[in-house]
Amino acid sequence: MITHKSGVTNSKNMHILKKRLILITGLLMLMCAFTSHSNVDVTILADDDYPPYSYLENGEVKGIYIDLLRRASTQLKLDYHVKIIPTPWKRALLTVKKGDVIGVVPPYLHYDSRPFISSYSVALGTEFVVTYCRENVDLKAALNLDLPVNKPVHLGMNAGYLLLDERYKQAIARGRIQLWENKSTAANVIKLLTNKIDCYVNDRKATQYELNSINKTYPQYNTVTVIEKDELSHRTAHIGFSREFSYPYKDDFIKRMNRALLDVMNETGKFKE
Repeated sequence: MITHKSGVTNSKNMHILKKRLILITGLLMLMCAFTSHSNVDVTILADDDYPPYSYLENGEVKGIYIDLLRRASTQLKLDYHVKIIPTPWKRALLTVKKGDVIGVVPPYLHYDSRPFISSYSVALGTEFVVTYCRENVDLKAALNLDLPVNKPVHLGMNAGYLLLDERYKQAIARGRIQLWENKSTAANVIKLLTNKIDCYVNDRKATQYELNSINKTYPQYNTVTVIEKDELSHRTAHIGFSREFSYPYKDDFIKRMNRALLDVMNETGKFKE
């Protein structure tokens, strides 16, 4: 008996073809939907404890960078609904790394240290990274590897921040500086004022803001003298966009958000480097 397989083969081919057509049709519909956008929800995570740039107050996210983002987002409102969600910094970075959201604000440029961020927005502003210490702390000696030190300098830094230059990294490796990561600027400044750490490294404006705020709330700390003893660098802050976020509208959103940010900065004359 001769068995004819052509009918079975044709049936299988037709089935495969139908599945491919359904898949292609679905993808085309999805792409069309994203091309027209239809007011797509886009989430950007924001540091919830970095005043005056980005912080949570009475249940509302506020700050210099937040105001800038909101103004830029109004230019995109016909196509994109931008949600700015305050989040603890380390958790925000992890969420971006997983690709669950499009981006986070306001990281510095760290291409090697944060490969999960594929691109950065235009600069939102320039920050000056400095070290504040209590008056009697000899930070200069701790950083000079040729000088003897009696005990290590205890240095505070916000958890998840990447701020230190080679001088500090070498001093830490030699045991001349001991690094302590704390949740926020407020936590570090309080520890600085209460002698639990010797120095604290962060942006100048953010540190000054928190020092003034804490001194108003706790006047007993007004007698404690802290001094800016070192400037490490000046760096620009950005929206960092997730490498793993793969929705079709990603590139269009980034391009249009950058254009809107520049428009707002040109209109106000603020946030320029």
